[in-house]
Amino acid sequence: MKNKLSLASPAQITGIIFLSVATVVFFFSPLLAAAIALFYIILCVTISFFPQSSFYLPVISHGSSGKNLVALTFDDGPTDPTTRQILTLLDKYSAKATFFVSGMNASKHPEIINEIIARGHSIGNHSFHHNPFLMLGSYNYLYEEIFRAQGLLRMMGVNPLVFRPPVGIISPKLPVVLNKLGLFCVTFSCYASDAGNRFIKNLSSKILKKVKADNIILLHDVPPRGKEDNNFLLSEIEKILQGLVDKGFKIVPLSDLIGREIN
Repeated sequence: MKNKLSLASPAQITGIIFLSVATVVFFFSPLLAAAIALFYIILCVTISFFPQSSFYLPVISHGSSGKNLVALTFDDGPTDPTTRQILTLLDKYSAKATFFVSGMNASKHPEIINEIIARGHSIGNHSFHHNPFLMLGSYNYLYEEIFRAQGLLRMMGVNPLVFRPPVGIISPKLPVVLNKLGLFCVTFSCYASDAGNRFIKNLSSKILKKVKADNIILLHDVPPRGKEDNNFLLSEIEKILQGLVDKGFKIVPLSDLIGREIN
């Protein structure tokens, strides 16, 4: 059943208020009315870059259990051998994760998609090409990117119910697309600003310093793009897994943390 979004989002309500105020003010000061309208536009653009914001649509960025539970998510894969190596690490710690995959990488590595599922993990839609500027495109482009990834994954026997926008940017066009495709939006609440494994130095210490109960942790399962190698990345991820245990956190499937099925 399709995810039903609320009839009026905070963005729509705020827009009505600003438009009403600007209309009244226009009769006294057209310049001030224009400034109010411009402020609303700037507000909308700025909020798009806050992954935890539910300004445009309901966004799930954390759990609400009140317990020392966290969920692990990995973006941008699958890749070989990085994703497989991470799967082995997760097995070592009996941890289940969610992999938000790009359709393009999934099409290159269908066997890894099968392995992710076989090992008890889950998969989310992360668009087809993972264009960081996806949300700046037209409605048709946004729809096609998500629909194409969804269709490919379904052909592989996976039916994701969750979508995570590339780099966490959210667009006012996204609610309509997700509603039409029966998806809901999951972002994150703990992130090391690694820029897709471009900056993984001190990755573990950044995550472990920030992590709190009910966090959805964002990591990436693509090879490092700086001077560090795969072994360094795996070492950092293992430090995160061990560090979470040492801090008294229990790693649970994303569906358990948010109380909703995701596949």
